[in-house]
Amino acid sequence: MNHLRNTKVHTIQIQLLIISMVLLSFSSTSWGLERKGMVGFGGTILAGLATGDFGSLVESGLGPGVNIEYFMNKSLAIGANFGYMLFQSPSVVIGVCTLASCIDSTDFAWPVVQEWSMVSFGAFAKYIFNPEKNFSFYSKGGIMGTNYRIKYDRVYPPVPSDSSRVRKNTGQISAGLGITFDYKERVGIFAEFLYNRLLIKNLSVQFFNLNVGATLYFGGRKEK
Repeated sequence: MNHLRNTKVHTIQIQLLIISMVLLSFSSTSWGLERKGMVGFGGTILAGLATGDFGSLVESGLGPGVNIEYFMNKSLAIGANFGYMLFQSPSVVIGVCTLASCIDSTDFAWPVVQEWSMVSFGAFAKYIFNPEKNFSFYSKGGIMGTNYRIKYDRVYPPVPSDSSRVRKNTGQISAGLGITFDYKERVGIFAEFLYNRLLIKNLSVQFFNLNVGATLYFGGRKEK
């Protein structure tokens, strides 16, 4: 039931995003900002859609994020970001040992639940395709360092002490597309769809991010 409910929520989010894109595409006045030299400080709501092997272990994830970006010219920006996301198991799943603390082969046979938490920080580059418009499309790519923690609980037999935790560091790559709208002269809102992959050996951890947020801009100048 939880999985179906989350699927419906994400479907509604995508539909609202499409409607917003259509409405914003007909927006009128452009602020005409010269973006070169501008600095933006942003806050983001991160929504993760697990896929592949990772999707069989956890449900969708959610968390906050912040970023700072600097426009090298009117189209190209570089920046840094920080985010936290939490993924949880949708229900009881058959244990697949992903932990270094597995003791013997019996650990593979018990039903388990898993909780993944990720703290990521890194750098990105963003290219805006039509910077002269207040409604713009962009591509984005980045590389990050990620500290992930797995909480692993065996639920049968229900032994309270039968749980494991592991915390490790790894790399992460991210790439995708987004839209941004200059809501005010110095305030922008954005939405982006990004593919993410954690660089973990012997385990495929992939997920998509559907992120929404706002950015406050400083610097730059307004075109005459």
